[in-house]
Amino acid sequence: MKKIFENKNNSINPDGKIDYKKSLGQNFLYDTNLLNAIASDGGVDSTDTVLEIGAGAGTLTRVLANRARKVISYEIDKSLIPTLENIAQECKNVEFHFQDFMESDIDLIIHDRAKVVANIPYYITTPIIFKLVEHIDKFDSILVLIQKEVAERFASSVGGKVYGITSVILQSIFDVSITRIVRKECFTPSPKVDSALCKLIPHKRYNFADFEGFKNFVHLAFSMRRKTLVNNLKSAFEKEKIISALNNLKYKELTRPEEISVENFINLYNMLNN
Repeated sequence: MKKIFENKNNSINPDGKIDYKKSLGQNFLYDTNLLNAIASDGGVDSTDTVLEIGAGAGTLTRVLANRARKVISYEIDKSLIPTLENIAQECKNVEFHFQDFMESDIDLIIHDRAKVVANIPYYITTPIIFKLVEHIDKFDSILVLIQKEVAERFASSVGGKVYGITSVILQSIFDVSITRIVRKECFTPSPKVDSALCKLIPHKRYNFADFEGFKNFVHLAFSMRRKTLVNNLKSAFEKEKIISALNNLKYKELTRPEEISVENFINLYNMLNN
């Protein structure tokens, strides 16, 4: 049962000088119960290096710093530098980078391993996730606070209404779960929709001929959702070969992509590329 987080009014008072920027998707958190719950869901302890993407007003940064060995935090909004520099003075284990995380070199920042804990802007959720995927061996876990419907897509099971490209790709390399729902009223300013904490833990359960090739294969498989998998794949593979591979996996010729489990997407990809 997913936990639902309502605003409990146990809050750090927002700095009235902060000018919230809609263009950067800024929705900040001040509820101390929620901030502690996020750190707890992230499994942060005194041995961890934590990567935070989007420090905002630094309220989560401070909570993470009180638990972690080190916090590496990114913030693109340079108007927040004075606020965050005050936190850096108090929390000596915090390292702020005032730049666009998407333009950063993770290999230069994370030298060993880290956990990601971040409240990231809705508009750039997927690019951030896939940048982290490129460096999956650097991370023990990824916990992101994102739009609820996007989290549901990431975690969807086969056959679900929102089961699709990102569900298959992410679940092929992560165990994906939603740890709690966060009501929109918990944010300042309040967004139009609820959010969810989505946790991704890397696994090596499956073998790929080529992960980049597999991602392209999944995109092709879902290219026209209302069509059958055979129709979507026949531009790249012989039709009879696709049907034979599906039959070997106990699927019928008219099977649609949303009916194929993550494991069998991998099996199908490997069979067709053998």
